[in-house]
Amino acid sequence: MNSNGILQKHWLNVTVHFVVDALLFCIAFVAATELRLGGLGAWKLMDYWPSILLGGAFFPCVAYICGLYAPKHTAESVFKRSVILGFCFLAAFAIMLALFYINYSSRIGRGVMVIGVILGYLLVLAHHMILIRRMQNYRERVALIVGSAEDEAESELFETFWSQHLELAGFIHYDHYTPQDRSKVLGPVSKISEIVNDKNISRVLCTESSINDPKMCRQFCQLRYSGVMVMPLISLFEEVYHAVPLELVTPQWLVHASGSPHMLYIKKIKRAFDIIVSVFGLLFMGPFMLGGMIATKLTSPGPIFYYQVRSGRFGRPIRVIKIRTMSVDAEKDGAVWAASGDSRVTPVGGFLRKYRIDEIPQIINVFRGEMSFVGPRPERPEFIDTLSEQIPHFEERLMVQPGITGWAQVKFPYGSTVEDARHKLEYDLYYTKHMSLFLDIFILLDTVRIILQGGLSEAEKARFKKPELKGIRSSNVLRKPSIAMSK
Repeated sequence: MNSNGILQKHWLNVTVHFVVDALLFCIAFVAATELRLGGLGAWKLMDYWPSILLGGAFFPCVAYICGLYAPKHTAESVFKRSVILGFCFLAAFAIMLALFYINYSSRIGRGVMVIGVILGYLLVLAHHMILIRRMQNYRERVALIVGSAEDEAESELFETFWSQHLELAGFIHYDHYTPQDRSKVLGPVSKISEIVNDKNISRVLCTESSINDPKMCRQFCQLRYSGVMVMPLISLFEEVYHAVPLELVTPQWLVHASGSPHMLYIKKIKRAFDIIVSVFGLLFMGPFMLGGMIATKLTSPGPIFYYQVRSGRFGRPIRVIKIRTMSVDAEKDGAVWAASGDSRVTPVGGFLRKYRIDEIPQIINVFRGEMSFVGPRPERPEFIDTLSEQIPHFEERLMVQPGITGWAQVKFPYGSTVEDARHKLEYDLYYTKHMSLFLDIFILLDTVRIILQGGLSEAEKARFKKPELKGIRSSNVLRKPSIAMSK
């Protein structure tokens, strides 16, 4: 298949799934009309058809905007896809209601609407489950550009991933370099277009050195316009593990990442989202906070609340409010990072920490605009300098508003070492680049799930463990002994 054929196949797949979703939406409402009205259904469809067609056309449009037809989203989890589909149905429902005010004769009855939405959601969800199942068994053919032994070594970063989702067709090498593993050589970069066509390659992976080569950039642009995906290794890592390996982070990546989140979301929508969630959060979690306050007062001498200075956005100091879970003299010998099974934690405090009830008062910090509901957890100022010396790019997490919960908290278990902080930073960097309303909603939902089950399960811990980086450039890799730090 040539590169133009790859592009045509992609848009053909998008069109097919778009049309199937639209048809299933319309079929659901036609069936709902017959089920609800029986013999009168055929007559009522004459009135309903404008609303049904409008909803059927609008629903897949919203699904497309949400990325449900994009290749990188076709293997999303069932839960995540079902939530996004639910949002798409709400959007279609809203546009159908809007039509009722314009043309009242097209108004669909409540019974038909309820049955249609439920039936349509189930039909479309079944279609997307079939799509996910197909993508789980699909292996994409990729080629890797190499120009040095270091480039070739970087391919080992995804050694465990090739067999699961990608098929490494081989290496496309610079004219001056021959890969050590000659069995995987596809040819020189001067023949990259022919190689892509002959080997049916749909994605070309490139290293930092090839991206910085002006001649290669022209080749990459030609491939992109021909329908072949060109992706840096670090971007593939983000797609697969939802984290950013510090070993591959460059200044160029940081500049690109800083421009990825939409500024309107950061400045306006995220703040409005925080206020709305805070109001409902206090209503639902207020009784738990009150119970935690009473239990702390009755079982442990000292104040109920604990105030601690943390570093907010751009390093500005903020006073974080928590329900006290440790003894009053817990830090008489200096600040120490709390560890699992910490003897300073009170019996009631252990329960509050396990279910994160002690964090609820931080909603006040969110109201003040000092924190967000979702973002990197704020660290203590005295540890920022220490961690920045040992972990590259650690201060990048200060560029966004800190949060009560975050991507690192739902993806990585509780940590108490510099190495743990390093892994969490890789998730925080991913969040700073990809932050969005949808991602924040999923983080909140995951947080609730993790709280109810008392922490990440062992299966989840194993699932999000990234592979060892063998032979990768180590200019940014600093491995030093652990230090004592705060929670």
